[in-house]
Amino acid sequence: MSLPFLQRSHAYAARLLHKAGLTVSQIPDAVQVTRTTVETWFSREMAKGNAQQAFQVLKGHVQEKGSQMLFEQLKELLLVKLIIHLGIKGKLATNVASLILPFVLKRVYEQFQKNGKLQTWWQDQNWKERLPTTGEIKNSLMGVKKNLSTSSTSTDQAMFI
Repeated sequence: MSLPFLQRSHAYAARLLHKAGLTVSQIPDAVQVTRTTVETWFSREMAKGNAQQAFQVLKGHVQEKGSQMLFEQLKELLLVKLIIHLGIKGKLATNVASLILPFVLKRVYEQFQKNGKLQTWWQDQNWKERLPTTGEIKNSLMGVKKNLSTSSTSTDQAMFI
């Protein structure tokens, strides 16, 4: 994106936030609170093992049920933090969160894409998803064991006849 477009979109977002009811001094605070909330939420979800759904939320792809739930949790967490940190009312916090959250999610996602360590970690996660789980390995071993035990008893019976 070109620099003038970004400047216009930021100015447009600031105008929308001001029309929603924030003062000019509250707009940078709202952006900072939203950014720190998204980053801490993302870290918690990664620790919980919800990496795939958390990345879907950052990308803006919330069609799946799990991603929708995580997005709603993030939005509720942001509402509480906006009310506490900025001292605004619930309806205004809802409007601000609805306006600012998509901008911040996109920006945080772009920053994560630029981080080399995160890209390496994500590739490792994708590799782990292709590997069978311990449960799948146990099931396949049990299946092989059953096949071996049934084939060995049929050959033993054939020898004695």
